Amino acid sequence: MKYNFNEAINFILLLGLSAFTFSRGFFFTKEQDAVLSDSDFYVALHHIMPIWAWGIIIMIASIILGVSSFFLPSQKTNNTCNWLLLIGGISCAVLYFFMTSASIYNSINWLSTIQFSILSAVCFAVSFIGGADIYGRK
Repeated sequence: MKYNFNEAINFILLLGLSAFTFSRGFFFTKEQDAVLSDSDFYVALHHIMPIWAWGIIIMIASIILGVSSFFLPSQKTNNTCNWLLLIGGISCAVLYFFMTSASIYNSINWLSTIQFSILSAVCFAVSFIGGADIYGRK
């Protein structure tokens, strides 16, 4: 299938968001000791659940979100893309929301909190779009 301009931009942005999120999860998993000595924010997350477990969950959610980008061309004919957007988007949104909450009083500066809240909102919007399209087809 040939991409049109909008599909190409959507593919790149969705895959980029997924790769960005995956890299954070991979870093949490691979460099646990370095992560925990980095800032109090990571220690706060570690008190909820081990930081390597955060990393694995983040990587799984980002893979689901990334796979959805490959189904964009067939989105008009089936719901696979929409379901992946819904599941991956809401998973990433919730994870970024937890990171936002943990970073409010524990981050190095306010930029981390703002970035996490924006990423949470973007992922929620992605999941909403997928869910709304599923609902609209019923």
